[in-house]
Amino acid sequence: MKQSELSDLFGSSTEPSCAVRPREPETVTQLTRRLRLLIEGSFASVWVEGEISNFRAHPSGHWYFTLKDEGAQIAAAMFRNANQRVQFKPADGLKVIVTGSVQVYEPQGKYQIVCETMEPGGIGALQLAFEQLKRKLAAEGLFDSARKKRLPLLPHTIGVVTSPSGAAIRDIVNIILRRFPTMHIVLVPVQVQGEGAAQQIAAAIDWCNEITRKHAQDPTRYPLCFDVLIVGRGGGSIEDLWAFNEEVVARAIARSAIPIISAVGHETDYTIADFVADLRAPTPSAAAELVVQPREVLVGRVNETRRRAQAALERQVQSVQRRLDRIMTHYALREPERIILHYSQRVDELQNAARALMSERMRATEARVAAALQVVRSARTLFGRQLEHQSHVLRLQRVALETAMEHSLARKRDALLRLMAQMEALGPVAVLRRGYTITRAAETGLPITSVARVAPGQALRTQFADGVADSTVTLVRPAAPRE
Repeated sequence: MKQSELSDLFGSSTEPSCAVRPREPETVTQLTRRLRLLIEGSFASVWVEGEISNFRAHPSGHWYFTLKDEGAQIAAAMFRNANQRVQFKPADGLKVIVTGSVQVYEPQGKYQIVCETMEPGGIGALQLAFEQLKRKLAAEGLFDSARKKRLPLLPHTIGVVTSPSGAAIRDIVNIILRRFPTMHIVLVPVQVQGEGAAQQIAAAIDWCNEITRKHAQDPTRYPLCFDVLIVGRGGGSIEDLWAFNEEVVARAIARSAIPIISAVGHETDYTIADFVADLRAPTPSAAAELVVQPREVLVGRVNETRRRAQAALERQVQSVQRRLDRIMTHYALREPERIILHYSQRVDELQNAARALMSERMRATEARVAAALQVVRSARTLFGRQLEHQSHVLRLQRVALETAMEHSLARKRDALLRLMAQMEALGPVAVLRRGYTITRAAETGLPITSVARVAPGQALRTQFADGVADSTVTLVRPAAPRE
């Protein structure tokens, strides 16, 4: 920075700042602003290489990270309008080269690099983006052979998604029409390089699938449909072919219901579209050779199939003719009247035999029925006599049982009367009638069986034969001991 510029920022005096002080102190904002002008004026353009750490993609679209090396680190930011041009995805640990300017963020009083461009260190940005997308789609299974669709043997309509002015479309049309002059080819024109090319290619693939789907639903209204698509272009640099490395194209190829041949560049060129497509052709001309065989080859295969079908039909006819000859020479066709008479006689014999057998079985059945009836009659007579005898026995047993029951009840009644008389003679009521009493404690109702169980003043209740009398103990006098 020039001396005059420094003088404007810090004053014209070259003496130490401690010798001359301003009349009033600066605010933090004023000091920070002077530092910002000084730093941003000195580092308006920088070119820095370092390793990314603490990378953070903000929802606003801006990127914030730190650039570091073995000895230092510096904050960095790359705003959305600039990072949209970056072809790869930054990540922690990735070595990059950035261009931009050093700026001061006044609210926090820190300086940072505001990046305008970013390139990977040691490897091209496009190659890094290619490898990142390739790993991502491979992990999702978009390259798996199990999801690849087979090409039709003889397509009716071939769609070609490419530039209408390139050499690729001319080569494809020439080769296909030379192989099969009546083949229907539809060009779906798109931009194959530059900004917006990938979106056009993806939209064209989706349109071909949509029009084919509509044809399946309403062929009269939508007569156009595609049996196979060729998507590609001629050779060029990696930048020229980059539209076929975009994720939007890869996703469109993956979701296509129509088989797709990828034909991009030369034989040594590989794109993401080649890995996702159902078949990769090294060049557009090779794609035209893969999509349809020469008409002569197909006609030859048809003729060979016709010859084999004709031979199989002739063998079948010969086999049927031999069977017919064997049938025609059979004796049944040589003497049909004799055979008919023979079987008529046989039918008569079988009818006579059937009648005789039926009569014999009827007679046997009648005999068995008569015998059964005789047995039933005999059994019924015997059963009647047995029933009458058993009825007489039951009547006798009933009379004997009734007599025994009456005798037993009389004996039981007499015994019960004797027991009741004994109980009445021995019961407490009989004892009371003879002049005895029962004395109980008035409070507890327990019988007094000993003079030792009473005390003076205790209430007693004495039961007589004809009532109860209450009393109180006034004197307790134990019985004199016996000599």
